[in-house]
Amino acid sequence: MSAIAWSWQWPGIDVHLSVSQAVADVLDQYRQLTWRTERGGQLFVDLTNPEGLIMSLATLPHARDRAGWTWLELDAERCRQEIESANAQGLRLVGYWHTHPQTIPAISPTDIASFSRFAARYAQELPHPIAVIVGLSPTPNGIKAWLFRDGNCVEATLTN
Repeated sequence: MSAIAWSWQWPGIDVHLSVSQAVADVLDQYRQLTWRTERGGQLFVDLTNPEGLIMSLATLPHARDRAGWTWLELDAERCRQEIESANAQGLRLVGYWHTHPQTIPAISPTDIASFSRFAARYAQELPHPIAVIVGLSPTPNGIKAWLFRDGNCVEATLTN
């Protein structure tokens, strides 16, 4: 049985996405401290878990990623290697996460453009990517998720 930290749901979509405690721990560990650059990684789900749809892997930031205080570019080769490794374990890519220097994260136009490029790059494998942004606050609204679907960016709500 997987330890679940919380679950998300999107309006109009009858799916709950649970977040494993292991993923929650990674996200919490890499909050963006004062004047540090953004960090991030990829997100994977286990589609075969009998407990439901669970985000079970968040990859760690990588030294080859390029970043500034308000931007991040994941290294393409590391992403490819992580996808191959995760697929071999039965996991599937659902999106990526990154940090923001905000208490409560909000998706920005830069984020929307970046996630749109990410979605286009992985359109075959990932028709509706998930963007997770980690803010500074350790409260439940300090980590938020958005789903890109039909040209819209829809914010998730916590279900527990």
